[in-house]
Amino acid sequence: MRSIPVLLQKANEAVYTFQLGKYEVTWGEWKKVREWAVNNGYTDLEVVGEGSAENHPVRSVNWYDAAKWCNAKSEKEGLVPVYRVDDGGVYRTGQLAPSLQTDADGYRLPTEAEWEWAARGGVSSQGYIYSGSNDVNAVAWYLSNSGGGTKSVGTKVGNEMGIHDMSGNVWEWCEVGQLAWDEATRSLVRTQIDRVTIRGGGLGNEAANCSVSARGDYNAPDHRSVQGGFRVARTVP
Repeated sequence: MRSIPVLLQKANEAVYTFQLGKYEVTWGEWKKVREWAVNNGYTDLEVVGEGSAENHPVRSVNWYDAAKWCNAKSEKEGLVPVYRVDDGGVYRTGQLAPSLQTDADGYRLPTEAEWEWAARGGVSSQGYIYSGSNDVNAVAWYLSNSGGGTKSVGTKVGNEMGIHDMSGNVWEWCEVGQLAWDEATRSLVRTQIDRVTIRGGGLGNEAANCSVSARGDYNAPDHRSVQGGFRVARTVP
């Protein structure tokens, strides 16, 4: 994963740094980790995911799929997995709202606050409507220019931080519920788990759905969409 370090500061909250994928997770990346995963306990990922080409974003993955894949990628690379089951074990199978190992250095989904901060360009933000421009065609694959299909990641202009496709191509899953930064433990803690959010718009959406402020908020973490993918994040201690 090529990642960009991002400094996040919210009003009245501590400053912390996280890493965010420069690109959406591709079909090629998904398959490589999935192959390792199904041989190491992630049995229900075996036939999950779709992609139009190796460098196109993976699609048709739900929130649970993405979280388990993040854990598998972490284990594959010798990092500590973030998502855990009730007994503290690694979340590898099933559909549940896992707990977080807050001091883990592995991969996870970005929080909604992290996603939007990065999409807006972080400390370098120019206040654009879309991620990197006020011209949607410069930065996004969407209804009017996608031809009904995904495109190779990174083929549109990146935003102020050099991050691509945060507008258009596929919608991106964010972390369940709300997370807050705990300065005492220098870690993220989940404060609620009653909803999931997707951001960024997709190939079949109008331009308005691809703005940095647009969001999909619903209680369907098990939903798989041909317009739904994700990018990964990591907490930096």
